[in-house]
Amino acid sequence: MTQSQKDEVKLHYQRATRAYDLQKYTEAIDEYQKAYEISGDPPMLYNIAQAYRLADQPAEAARYYRRFLQRMPNARNREDVERKIADQEKLAEQRKKIEPVAPPPPPPVTKPPPIVEVKPPPPETVTPPTPPPPPPPPEPSHARAVVGWSLLAAGVIADGVAGYEAYRAKRKGDQLTKDSMMNGTKTFDPSLETSGKNANIAAIALGIGGTALAITGIIVLATGGSSAEEPEKPATPVARLTLTPWISAGLVGGGARLQF
Repeated sequence: MTQSQKDEVKLHYQRATRAYDLQKYTEAIDEYQKAYEISGDPPMLYNIAQAYRLADQPAEAARYYRRFLQRMPNARNREDVERKIADQEKLAEQRKKIEPVAPPPPPPVTKPPPIVEVKPPPPETVTPPTPPPPPPPPEPSHARAVVGWSLLAAGVIADGVAGYEAYRAKRKGDQLTKDSMMNGTKTFDPSLETSGKNANIAAIALGIGGTALAITGIIVLATGGSSAEEPEKPATPVARLTLTPWISAGLVGGGARLQF
């Protein structure tokens, strides 16, 4: 739907709401129908049914309530709408029974007998309280999705760097082990040990931080959607951080792994 169509739908909705508030239900019905023709939004069918019900047209009200449930079978107010359908259909049947039946034409005679007009009792009019019209459907937002994917991507990158640092720490630890097994023919390089320890610390810190970012991104993505009718969401995967230590030649190492 283009922006001009959205603006037109909004204009018809506002006009219908004003007419609804002023109890001009025929005008409200016309404007809601125009908005539905453009947008096809199911809540507009519910608004049309509400206006017909308050305009004391039970048959049309029941018909549009049924169309609303056909378009939104999982509506949250389904039970209330079904009760309204039953009430409006019952009221329409009662009115059919009490409508006057036209008498058959009298036979041709010289002097027609007087016709006694029997007036039926007036139908009972049930005027329910005027409910407020439902709010317009909320505009979808993608901000949470952008934040969630950004956090998840940052976490994956951080875990990748952590893996690289862990690999560097392991290689330096292996080098120290190899040097120590050469029967003292090679001098000990303290800078190699320091570099390996630093790489190991960076691997652990990046692994923990990256895992936290990834978990936060997953939570944001799992809780970021909403609409008037939301389907049941699947269970959110549980993230676990696994740390794998190693020890070699005075160098303590470790790795981080994210599991779902």
